[in-house]
Amino acid sequence: MPKIATILIISLITLSLILPACGSRPEPAATPTAPPTVAGKPVQSTRPAWEQEWETTLAAAQKEGELNFYTTYGADWRMAMTEAMKRKYGIAFNVLSGRSDELMERIWREQRSKIYVADATQAISGKRYFVEYQQLGTIFQNMEKALILPEALDPKAWVSNGIPWVDQESKNLLFWRDYLSVPVIVNSEQVGPQELRVWDDLLNPKWKGKIILSDPTIGGAASTVMSMLAWGIKDWDWIGRLLKQEPDIQRDYRLMTEWIARGKFAIMIGPSKEEAQRFMNAGAPMRYVNFEDGVITTFGAGTVAMLNGGPHPNATRVFVNFLMTKEGQEITARVGGYPSARVDVPTDFFEPEVLRRPGQKAYSTEARDYLQKFDDISARLKTMIDPLMRR
Repeated sequence: MPKIATILIISLITLSLILPACGSRPEPAATPTAPPTVAGKPVQSTRPAWEQEWETTLAAAQKEGELNFYTTYGADWRMAMTEAMKRKYGIAFNVLSGRSDELMERIWREQRSKIYVADATQAISGKRYFVEYQQLGTIFQNMEKALILPEALDPKAWVSNGIPWVDQESKNLLFWRDYLSVPVIVNSEQVGPQELRVWDDLLNPKWKGKIILSDPTIGGAASTVMSMLAWGIKDWDWIGRLLKQEPDIQRDYRLMTEWIARGKFAIMIGPSKEEAQRFMNAGAPMRYVNFEDGVITTFGAGTVAMLNGGPHPNATRVFVNFLMTKEGQEITARVGGYPSARVDVPTDFFEPEVLRRPGQKAYSTEARDYLQKFDDISARLKTMIDPLMRR
């Protein structure tokens, strides 16, 4: 028994020493390591400031985990961008697709009620932006500080030879498309490859009665073509001479395209590219035409804006930077179907007629002077077209 008692006493003493160490009392904090110094002064980081800012933004974005984007682009673009954002950054890309007017109405409802859902949108055309400039300025953020990546900020990467702001003062809308409107389609069995090279070729008496014109008084492609011709490419006298070619004026895009495909008419002004492409894909003898002495450029709704009150500001910032890189733009060009405003994005998968050539005189549908005069131009076109519609 004395031996057992001795063992018990030793065990109790050992436990009394061990148990306090197993409690919740924290260990003394480690002394933080001082930053490296030279001659008693902290050594400054040699990493570029943008890298540090990008890492901080990306870490915050990954905590947010997602962003909500409103777009007119369809399912293919949504799936491609969703996969890229998840793979590269671990961020969920939530998309609501719809028509521009519907999406903007929803955005305005959210903003007025202060129930912020959308982080950013792509639903704004240049024309709408300038018409509603003051109103949109109340819900769009200045994005100058949103761009971080040097690739997005490189002025030489863009056709504008600078960061592609729609408006250089507000800097609240970026564009990413540089698309040539297709003003004309022709029946390639009736119109030779050298017969329509400049705009004046449309005035050749050979084409009298063989031209179909999409009604330019109701908007759409023909409205753009005819108003740009009147505003800058040509003039009102030229418009009058074109109308003396007795074009047939219609509104049904599919019917007009079919008439070109069947050879009922040789030339169509103001086509629907989507309808034309369907017929071409089916083997119709048709081709696009652009003109050497003046092309019409547009970025349309190829824009991005960040909205006030967006619930995921850092994830949105990451997305906007990625969108404006070569990789983001190549995804958008290939899947979205429009050439990029970045000069380093491949274009070999587009028809040559929708691409700008070096030295080509271009007239932009987003030119401020044009947009300011658009209503007056449209009204004058209507007075010239209406008598022809009543024939």
